[in-house]
Amino acid sequence: MMYRSLQAFFVTEDDAEDARATLNKLKTNDVMIDHLPEGTGGMTVVPLAYSGNSTQGLGTGNGGIIAPISATGETPDQQSRRSYLLDLKVDEADFQEALRIVMEKDGRVPKEVFDQ
Repeated sequence: MMYRSLQAFFVTEDDAEDARATLNKLKTNDVMIDHLPEGTGGMTVVPLAYSGNSTQGLGTGNGGIIAPISATGETPDQQSRRSYLLDLKVDEADFQEALRIVMEKDGRVPKEVFDQ
């Protein structure tokens, strides 16, 4: 089983806890929530959306794969309010589902997630 690291940033601890509770239904390891007073620390984090590409059989519903939205309209100040980090490892097979959960809970992920 291959695991991928995933970090997601949330505005409130409740949002992060809510996401963690839902993510626990997947194959995950080393799930933790941390409060970062500096927020994202200048890291570029992006919201997620369905890309619209067809991915039949991947279990992502009918919306296609999850991809970053490049133009967010969020200022660096708004990004710095995302001071709760949810850090986990998720089974490669569940990675898209994990991204979907983060998206639904209004989390943001580092842009680099999509460079892997």
